[in-house]
Amino acid sequence: MHPLAYEHLKKIVRELRQIGPNESCEYYPCHYEGQDCTWCFCPFYPCEDEEVGGRWVERTDGSRIWGCSYCFWIHRTDVAQALLDAFAARGIKDVAEIDERRAELLQVFQRLKERYPPEPQQ
Repeated sequence: MHPLAYEHLKKIVRELRQIGPNESCEYYPCHYEGQDCTWCFCPFYPCEDEEVGGRWVERTDGSRIWGCSYCFWIHRTDVAQALLDAFAARGIKDVAEIDERRAELLQVFQRLKERYPPEPQQ
């Protein structure tokens, strides 16, 4: 996990509270105006699920990386809160558990997608 992602997710997992739009961030809005920035660094990365707006991006060296620029789903207020609730219900209190419990969290991802379907991309 990238060090910036680790630090951000450590705070989110410890506090389990929504951030909402973080207008003081130099990158805001990285997805859309009014986005919920709680999951700035997605615990599902790389989800490899194009339904939420991500896609494979080719790098200049020909390799590919999962790109989330067009993923708006995790930044919806309802989805952000539902994921916080799922972490709380599972007793996830340490950022290390995100990697340790990846299979379980991918099941959470699928259930959240069913409950809060991604909206078609514009």
